[in-house]
Amino acid sequence: MKQLPTRQVHLDFHTSEYIPDVAGQFNGEEFAAMAKDAHVNSMTVFARCVHGFMYYPSQKFPERVHPTLVKRNLLQEQVKALHHEGIKAPVYIAVQWDRFTAERHPEWLVRKRDGSHEGHSFVDSGFDQALCVNTDFYKFLEEHTMEVMDLLGDELDGLFFDMVGTRPCYCSACRKEMRALGIDMRDDEAVRAFTKSTVDRFKERMSRKIRERKPDCTIFYNAGHVGPCTAASQDAYSHFELESLPAGWGYLHFPITARYARLFNKDCLGMTGKFHREWGDFHSLKNLAALEFEAFRILSYGFAISIGDQLEPYGKLNPAAYRLIGKVYSQVEEYEEYARPSEAVTEAALITGEPPIYEQRIPKSIMGAAQMLEELGLQFDIVDCSYELAGYKLVILPDELVVTEEMQEKLDEYVEAGGRVLSCGKGGLSQGGRYPRCFQADYEGEEKMYPSFLVPEGTMARGLEEGCEYVHYMKGESIRPVGSGAVLLEARKQYFQRDREKFCSHVYTPSDKGELFPAAVRTERTVLLAHPMFGQYRVCAPFWCKQLISNALDELLDSRLVRHNGPSSLVVNLRYQPQKNRYCIHLLSYIPIRKSEKIDIIEERTVVNQVELQLNLPKEIEKAYTVVNKAELVVEGGKVVVPCINGYEILVLDTGGGK
Repeated sequence: MKQLPTRQVHLDFHTSEYIPDVAGQFNGEEFAAMAKDAHVNSMTVFARCVHGFMYYPSQKFPERVHPTLVKRNLLQEQVKALHHEGIKAPVYIAVQWDRFTAERHPEWLVRKRDGSHEGHSFVDSGFDQALCVNTDFYKFLEEHTMEVMDLLGDELDGLFFDMVGTRPCYCSACRKEMRALGIDMRDDEAVRAFTKSTVDRFKERMSRKIRERKPDCTIFYNAGHVGPCTAASQDAYSHFELESLPAGWGYLHFPITARYARLFNKDCLGMTGKFHREWGDFHSLKNLAALEFEAFRILSYGFAISIGDQLEPYGKLNPAAYRLIGKVYSQVEEYEEYARPSEAVTEAALITGEPPIYEQRIPKSIMGAAQMLEELGLQFDIVDCSYELAGYKLVILPDELVVTEEMQEKLDEYVEAGGRVLSCGKGGLSQGGRYPRCFQADYEGEEKMYPSFLVPEGTMARGLEEGCEYVHYMKGESIRPVGSGAVLLEARKQYFQRDREKFCSHVYTPSDKGELFPAAVRTERTVLLAHPMFGQYRVCAPFWCKQLISNALDELLDSRLVRHNGPSSLVVNLRYQPQKNRYCIHLLSYIPIRKSEKIDIIEERTVVNQVELQLNLPKEIEKAYTVVNKAELVVEGGKVVVPCINGYEILVLDTGGGK
């Protein structure tokens, strides 16, 4: 696997034609020196922006060169200056957003079902009038890309194509091809699937053309998300860049996409930004603690890091921004050897039902499950139904994951071979309304009354009040054990279902204290909970839902790779470096707080002391020490105590033969 530079900056330059003297104060030596001083070792620079302008003296498209660009060969000057300082310089090319092209080639626009174009009105501000790569627009993109490759020659490190997503299109070119293929254009899903195929074809054609000229050129196509939508075209990519600015995507997006993307056997890069809000937020700086958390968390997955910035029109980097980036990257440079390269050590697979023809349609249950399982310290990947399950001790099926009969057979075979399965709600249910044979449970339809009230007893009551009734607000499923299945958890119903005329108190009717009914069925290797625990956790995060899942995990796993007594906000990522014979456990203690209307904020590190880790690792530990605080530690009975975590700590567990 070819490894990317670890400390990158993604430098935007989307610049209006109404701004004079663009790049007039650019100085290549000063530009590159500021990047180097900030410990940057790669910077993505720009050939063409979403306004549609080029930043080099194009011979093929001179009309597209930015009209007020003073440094006519800005792109090449940037690349040469960065290379002089030993900094890589991949090149940015806009794809589906390009205002210049949209205004001049309306026949290339993505057309919606009603014939209108995708994106802003032309009388409103904005450049997101989407263009269709299934038209002659592709020819322009290919010529433009080849010209950039010719311009830079051996100095071209890579290409970053932006805005390459699936936008269902009914333009004349797409309609012609759909008619030839017999696609029903009234079927929205069929049209989306067709569009997805044309976008994948674009990526494959473009990558093939690039590799014919420069086989080692890095290539990435950005859609703002990497997930099942990316799987079919993965060969077109040299690596993955996971764009995930927390102010827009939220802090939960990155770990979800990261746990999926890392399985493709390609190097990955996590992308955040120096902005307080989003791209184009020129005159803002992210809080230092927030940028630390985002960078260290990316590193804890074994990924390279990219911090988004935007060059101001006059052509100078903001010194304050690069002082901020330097404060973070100086630490990353010190710690990166404990993460790159490394392998994730996992014990569970969470199966996502994210549809492959959509970008950014992450199920609510996956978001709740990822949050909950991370809080519990479980080491898990996110996979889709096509993935091989044999390498995992446990498979987790989220609330709404209705599967095919073939997938049910796959689950049955996995359990017969010794695997464990934890399922919630409809997880694992067939479209015909049947659970897999291994669950030993019958499906009797959705609950007729909800909410219902869970009554934990015995092992399922650990951490809770035994015999207490805990509400589950969302509708569950009616299940019944059969064969070797046994009731693990029970529930009660309410007096009556609340409706317009018949109600009690503010929210729902309380428990009738009557007969108990099954709320979980278990076998030796499976647990089926009748309610959508993960979706519920995403909605309002009841502690009892998380504790019940934790107790169910204990029913299925004799031990976990890592347990800790720290706060639920503690992030724990376990990596292994076979070339150095050591485990590295990355521990992050930062707490995002919703102190504003729209954005989660991190202003400071959170210090936690005397965190005890209970370890159950495949290899024996010979030596333990921390990297940040440089403390030698003792592992006894599988337990080790980390004296202090001040935001970030790395616990190194030497298995012999390496430091």
